[in-house]
Amino acid sequence: MQISKVLVVGSGTGGATVARELAIRGIDVVILERGKYHKLGTERSAMGFYAGFSSSKFLNLAPGEKSPEGPEILRAFIVGGTSIVTLANGTRVLQKELKSLEIELEEEFKEAEKELGVTPFPEALMGERTKILKKASEELGYEVKPMPKFINFSKCRSCGNCVLGCRYGAKWTAQRYIGEALKAGAKLITEALVEEVLYSHGEVRGVRVRRPNGTSTINADNVVLAAGGIGTPIILQRSKIGNAGDHLFADLFVNTYGLVKEGRMRDEVGMATLIDEFHDNHGFILSPILETPLDMLLYLPILKKLRVFKRDRMLGLMTKIADDDSGRVEVDGTIHKPVTRRDQEKLEMGVEISKKILSQAGADPKSFYVTRVRGAHLGGTAGIGRVVNTDFETEIHRLFISDASVLPSAPGAPPVLTIIALSKRFSKKLVSEYL
Repeated sequence: MQISKVLVVGSGTGGATVARELAIRGIDVVILERGKYHKLGTERSAMGFYAGFSSSKFLNLAPGEKSPEGPEILRAFIVGGTSIVTLANGTRVLQKELKSLEIELEEEFKEAEKELGVTPFPEALMGERTKILKKASEELGYEVKPMPKFINFSKCRSCGNCVLGCRYGAKWTAQRYIGEALKAGAKLITEALVEEVLYSHGEVRGVRVRRPNGTSTINADNVVLAAGGIGTPIILQRSKIGNAGDHLFADLFVNTYGLVKEGRMRDEVGMATLIDEFHDNHGFILSPILETPLDMLLYLPILKKLRVFKRDRMLGLMTKIADDDSGRVEVDGTIHKPVTRRDQEKLEMGVEISKKILSQAGADPKSFYVTRVRGAHLGGTAGIGRVVNTDFETEIHRLFISDASVLPSAPGAPPVLTIIALSKRFSKKLVSEYL
């Protein structure tokens, strides 16, 4: 039975954007999401939607899924996807690279920035840690910029818990677009894991879905995969479509911490400023960060776990790199993400500069600690020119992809705004040429 003109698989940044853009134009849309709605704002609730906690395959006490090569991969299974746990950074990334593929996004970037209320982080609202690190960085000659954020600062409580989901509604997430799509008539089905795409004679027919009450088939004229850089290639591999799963990038990062002698610093919004002068030539950015107490407790070595109780004296800087697309996703969900020599060189350079800034800020060099490698911006696994064309259509007619998996290379900076812009462009194309 035909139930939908367009079936969107995934409710994260890409899927929510497509669903909203189509629904407000009066098009019949059904959204499938493997997760569900969760309470937000606490570490306990985050255990219900971070993939590392909720996956039965990875029995590690950490939010990230551990790759065999070592790096941990961070993503979330929840309505709104990983947008729920972003730090609300509204940076434009890969605009030149996409333009070279004749994908012009200027108009869509402006639309997204207006809708999300992207604005540079106000200096008056920066926390003490950010101000200390900003001053130290500028004393060393580095240019520090306010990070563009999609936060309504009149609602923000500066709790520092963006990565647990904003309980105050200050931060834009894909749930907002989902809400607008539902108001316009779209339908959302939660706890629906898409196992494979159904097609015949080169034309999409629908998907097979597993839900708590069993497996069923959902038919559709058009299917848009937006299950993310990990979920989308798994679905394609199970469906024997294209050459998906390779070229995984994750914008690998480490955090460098140090302790000052005195301080009663309160929690604050992370990544409020940005040092990006190394991005073009060396492939990394630096930004202030402080992880949550439980996260630190889980990953710190036994002899260093007491540092959790010294967080009011702790300064931290994140080094985020544009990593090599050397990873891959297997059909059983195994995520391979090695740290290449070039990746390691970028991380080491960022850490070295971070230590100089921390020292200038008054942190004791003997207290320095560098976290393990993680990745949070997953993409490239169904890239433009390999799995999809510039209209985001696969080899199967009317099967499309609109998420980070289509990105041509690692951005090395938060990609939310770019995914929205791409999804807006795709939606316009879908409406004008296919619907």
